[in-house]
Amino acid sequence: MRLLDVLREQHELVDRLAGALWTWATHRESGGVAAADAPAFARVLDEWLDRVHHRAEEEVLFRALVDRAEVPGDRGPLVVLRREHERVRALGAVLTSPDGTTAAAAARELARLLWEHVDKENSVLFPEAEQRLVRGGVHDLAPPEVGEQGRDAQRLADELVDRYPPTEDPETVRGDGCVACSAFTVTCAGIEGEWWNPWERIYQRSLDEG
Repeated sequence: MRLLDVLREQHELVDRLAGALWTWATHRESGGVAAADAPAFARVLDEWLDRVHHRAEEEVLFRALVDRAEVPGDRGPLVVLRREHERVRALGAVLTSPDGTTAAAAARELARLLWEHVDKENSVLFPEAEQRLVRGGVHDLAPPEVGEQGRDAQRLADELVDRYPPTEDPETVRGDGCVACSAFTVTCAGIEGEWWNPWERIYQRSLDEG
């Protein structure tokens, strides 16, 4: 499915961008020239991550799941992911704060959020979405047109990743599946609890029982 292929490929850059934000945060805390790149990071988050990547997810993938795959759009994983998109927008605006400590803290929170977001979409949302869409008769979804502004912002993202080689948070434990999601059992019951219908639960129970 073309859209999912594109989103997975974009996630590779999102992952590196999160690492670059973590590196930038260290520079920003100590002052220096890093403050000058705050608007560049903010622009990438707005013009590429939000208006290109997240827009494709929300306006094409999520809509198709609700309209064609009988996935609830008012609760569960899709609500969690939309709220995370909103949190990314809010944190992106803080990066340009003149206070280095505040900006660095926002960058670190962003990095952690993006790492978790990528992991759960890659390991849970995309595989599950593809299966359900095919069952709903949707065999392909075309990604929306990016536009020159989005392409320029993506090139800027690559430049920032080169300028601030990605590093990792030693305290962040990454993982696959719903259990690795911070919203699991808090605001979301996961794919099984939110998306499965009774027949799917019966089928899974029969598999578990052998």
